[in-house]
Amino acid sequence: MERTENSQKAPLAKRQKPERPNTVSGLKRKHAEIAGLIEAKLREVDGLVADLDAVEHTIRLFDPEAILPRPKAVASPMRAGKGGTQRAVLRALRTATAPLTSDDIARFVIAARNLPDDAKTRDLIRRRVGVTLAKLKARGVIQEVPHTGVHKGWKLNR
Repeated sequence: MERTENSQKAPLAKRQKPERPNTVSGLKRKHAEIAGLIEAKLREVDGLVADLDAVEHTIRLFDPEAILPRPKAVASPMRAGKGGTQRAVLRALRTATAPLTSDDIARFVIAARNLPDDAKTRDLIRRRVGVTLAKLKARGVIQEVPHTGVHKGWKLNR
């Protein structure tokens, strides 16, 4: 079978540009913006490390034997203790009179833990609740039930 001139692949240099040049250029701008933010934050961190070193050096001038604690990571205010999300999910399902969605359970967890009830927090907690629901379902503790709407319905296996 003979190849016609049109059926041959064009060399890389002659290939057409993407169909959506505005999308690509917008993504390139966003990439550059994010890279710039990262560089700025890294410079800020470098400055803080230099400040910390200067303070440590000054402390050593007055007390060469001083034992200085290493900086510790700060826990997220959204973080639950070990098993905390699972306990809250089970408590919500135990008190429910009808099947609950992950969104309903997330709102219960937010209220129980006195977290801010905004879209970002709801999304974060709903994802954590979803992971917990999947684990509980795999263990046979809960079951999925038909439910109208976007989210699945859940209830305890009794």
